[in-house]
Amino acid sequence: MPKRNHFISQLAHVELLSPKLEESVKFFREVLGMEESGRVGQSVYMRAWGEFFHHSLKITEAKTNGVGHISWRAESEEDLLDAVQYIENMGCGKGWIDGDLGHGRAYQYYSPDGHLEEIFWEVELAEIPDHLKSKWRSRPQKNPSRGASVRRLDHVTLWTSDVTRHTNFYKELGFKHNEGIVIPNGTEVGSLLAVSSLSHEIALFADFRKEHGQLNHLCFAVENRDQVLETADYVVDNGYRLEMKPFKHAVGEAFTTYAIEPGGNRIEIYGGSPLYFAPDYGPKMWKVEENPNDAWDEVNIFESAQFDSIKEKA
Repeated sequence: MPKRNHFISQLAHVELLSPKLEESVKFFREVLGMEESGRVGQSVYMRAWGEFFHHSLKITEAKTNGVGHISWRAESEEDLLDAVQYIENMGCGKGWIDGDLGHGRAYQYYSPDGHLEEIFWEVELAEIPDHLKSKWRSRPQKNPSRGASVRRLDHVTLWTSDVTRHTNFYKELGFKHNEGIVIPNGTEVGSLLAVSSLSHEIALFADFRKEHGQLNHLCFAVENRDQVLETADYVVDNGYRLEMKPFKHAVGEAFTTYAIEPGGNRIEIYGGSPLYFAPDYGPKMWKVEENPNDAWDEVNIFESAQFDSIKEKA
């Protein structure tokens, strides 16, 4: 087994684009229970109560919704420089930026489909007011018990034109390929990858017709499935739309629901996913007919028209 690169330690933050900035901020603050940690220009920075970094979410006003960039923290300053050299050799580098609110200089690069990403080392920790500090040293602050009270950013899921190509790209950067989904002709249409022991920090799904844009969804984790059910109540009771009622994934195992925030981005609220510690755990491959998205329902979203053109080649 070849040695895996260890450039990246974790998913640090994701920038969402929203044409309704203040309405989006209100959703994440009041319904998901996140804290606002700063503003610069047309961007608002937010974090969940269980996160030590300055922010895990940056919402930027834009004409359309989607993902602005995805940000990863390196294992160390040395690993950052090693990663930059590796990315430049891959030919996908964009270059250095001085940094942003909450973190130091970062190196930006593009995925094969042009998703903008960055990697950095120096980070600013959240400043917690005394009245919000927790007695537990393992927590940056008290649980605010506001809305869903999401604890942390979990993962980001992207549409891609070629899942296998993108999977190999992230594996080159040191990600573990934990699970995948294939259709009968062997084409991979879904992939879950992680740098930590989480089920995944990034997931990839095939969008051969390119109808959906780059972002599939952004996911925040709660403690358990009961909180997922409570979140569904908060979403509906505050006048927002659930895209999917609570259910359980087969791939990744988490109990989950999806909501559409005011800017039009799909947000997943997620609890109960297992941790994978073994470095050689995967990939565990699912057949699309096994309904990997839904462990309980007979409705299979992967049996959709999206894959008709490649199913014909099976």
